[in-house]
Amino acid sequence: MQRFLLEIGVEELPASFLREGLASLEAAARRVLGEARLEPEALRVQGTPRRLALVIEGLPEAQAERREVIQGPPWAVAFKDGAPTKAAEGFARKNGVAVEALRKAETDKGDYVSAEVHEPGRPVAEVIPELLGDIAAGIRFPKTMRWGAGDFAFGRPVQWLVALFGDQSLAFEFAGIAAGRETRGHRFLAPAPVALTTADVYEQVLRDAQVVVDPAERKALMVERLEAAAAELGGTLVPDDFLVGECADLVEAPFVVPGSFDSAFLELPESVVISVMRDHQRYFALRSADGKLMNRYLNVVNTAEAPAVIAEGNDRVLAARLADARFFVAEDRKHGMTSWRPKLDTTVFQRKLGTVGAKVDRGVALSEWLAAQVDADVEATREAAGLAKLDLESLIVFEFPELQGEMGRFYALAEGVEPSIADAIAEHYMPTGADAPVAPGGLGAIVGTADRADTLIGCFGIGLEPTGSNDPFALRRAAISIVRTALEGPIDVDVAALLAQAYDGFDVALADRDEVLAAAARFFTARLRAFYKERFAGDVVEAALGAWDGGSVRDLDARMKAVAGFRERPEYESLAIAFKRANNITKDAEGGAVDPALLEDGAEKTLFETFERVRGDLAAAWERRDYTESLALVARELKEPIDRFFDDVLVMADDEALRSNRLRLLKNIADAVTQVAHIHVLGS
Repeated sequence: MQRFLLEIGVEELPASFLREGLASLEAAARRVLGEARLEPEALRVQGTPRRLALVIEGLPEAQAERREVIQGPPWAVAFKDGAPTKAAEGFARKNGVAVEALRKAETDKGDYVSAEVHEPGRPVAEVIPELLGDIAAGIRFPKTMRWGAGDFAFGRPVQWLVALFGDQSLAFEFAGIAAGRETRGHRFLAPAPVALTTADVYEQVLRDAQVVVDPAERKALMVERLEAAAAELGGTLVPDDFLVGECADLVEAPFVVPGSFDSAFLELPESVVISVMRDHQRYFALRSADGKLMNRYLNVVNTAEAPAVIAEGNDRVLAARLADARFFVAEDRKHGMTSWRPKLDTTVFQRKLGTVGAKVDRGVALSEWLAAQVDADVEATREAAGLAKLDLESLIVFEFPELQGEMGRFYALAEGVEPSIADAIAEHYMPTGADAPVAPGGLGAIVGTADRADTLIGCFGIGLEPTGSNDPFALRRAAISIVRTALEGPIDVDVAALLAQAYDGFDVALADRDEVLAAAARFFTARLRAFYKERFAGDVVEAALGAWDGGSVRDLDARMKAVAGFRERPEYESLAIAFKRANNITKDAEGGAVDPALLEDGAEKTLFETFERVRGDLAAAWERRDYTESLALVARELKEPIDRFFDDVLVMADDEALRSNRLRLLKNIADAVTQVAHIHVLGS
């Protein structure tokens, strides 16, 4: 089978543009091919800052044929007195059939026109050129630009196009450029155009022209060269997945240039030195064998030419940045942390919510409350919360915002603050990402949770709920951070109580308390639902959420695990059916005491007696949050009695007293189990 290649050559794309461009190119290709009834054996995207490439292997020789019955307008609209109307003619024309081929289809909603559409598969060589425009148009970037006199927009100006099917060049035009078979090599090392005889030689031709077009191959080669260069300098790389991914997407071929800086700069906090190299220069830091930071670094560049010149320039720029950082730290140390507190009272957090200083005051109060809830040191918590945001007014954090928290810890330790309190200043920002670790210390977890709850309630209170992708205050991330801190960190969180306490801490006008808390609770539940559906089946999540009271996150987690385990039991399926039936029968019934005198011997009395015997154990297990044991009791003790009951007993008896008594029995059982989880929503 012939290979297909589409390459779009562009001026240099930023790393984030390359990643989004390739992801959207792949998505567009899969969508367009699917709509065209083409299923290749393999499809992948490749790229560098100067090119986006789509490679498709194993395309069939022709499309799959299409046979489909399509429903059209109502028969009465399509035909009047047996004659076709414009509606019938338009439907037939749209679907490529003759009006005479239209048929009447009887449906629940009446008679409709239908047409059987048969579209034979066309040769793939004819179809592919027609799809390229839609595939290319599906490429997305964080931002686009226009160039020249046209209105066309793309991530960067398009320079060349290649479209090959095997050895055949396909007719295709995009951004005013016609596709051919010439690609371009490395801008500096092999700038001349290179002809591709077939799509099969694409990667090798580029490799010969000093371009590694496969991102995974380029990244692996880069890491290999970095590790070799580090070893040659007597050190090892400071691990940094972000920097590896970023640098691999900034070059077409990775070359490593080592550099150095004055060892006197190592007197700065390690986080400052690494941040200057990583976040501002994209340099890799190195550690010596004893684990200490070295005054050497590695830079990934796009050319092997003049490495000494490159290193000299890098060293000069890095020295200037480090000198700035040293100045900022020295100036900060002169004044001390307490000097920054008044500045927070003049720094606006949000116009309607007041200053950062006011937010700190609320954070202190909420942190104290939360510390008392989890039996933590309230005095230490108060101090940590009061210090947590002070470094935002430091010169170093103003220049290097990514160091917030880290510099607060450094300055606090330098001023003699107790280490666990200083650690909390840095840790209250954790987790910093979806996969980043949560705060390991209780003080940091408490202060961070309080800070996020304050932001969330404040934004909901003034109508700044996230909509679509718009979430300027990162409230979705804040909610998940609270959840992860409760599940992975040192403290549990009662969501409902936390949100209510946060609301009560505001002295600015917010919307109605009940409405804000209800909206925030719905938001939290939606985040929990999304979080847990990545870990459990959807019906398990709904069963646990249905019984949860909106409080303890760990309580919800215990329910999730118990329900998931319950589904693995052999009794599960029949019990799920039984409780679904019980819930449906009793959803409008009233509970209450069952009259034993009205119970008939056999299945009915057995179910009642069994439930009376185990209900105390069920309640005790529920009280201690042992939901696994609760559901095990249900499976072990109630499975057979409830099955027999539904087999032998007519619940909806004609006798009203019997019927009501039986409904109360089922209602009491259903309510007891529903306290643990909504078993009735589970699928089979």
